Amino acid sequence: MESKPVTIGTLRREGKRLWVYCLDCCREAEIPASDLPFDDAQPVPTAGKRMKCSACGGRRIDTRPQLYDKPITDRTP
Repeated sequence: MESKPVTIGTLRREGKRLWVYCLDCCREAEIPASDLPFDDAQPVPTAGKRMKCSACGGRRIDTRPQLYDKPITDRTP
């Protein structure tokens, strides 16, 4: 049985963030799902096709559901 990808709406309902990674410059960020301009039905894996890196302008963006409980800036190695 094939499972469906997580949607932006699921992240919003669960109060989670979208992890965004630029494959060109390696910048990463976590964006609250409530701040995203996407429809609730937008699958998380394809959201990157509609995004552009704010650092380098690259369009090769990988998106995934929030990976950790704390935001990137709150984690220490």
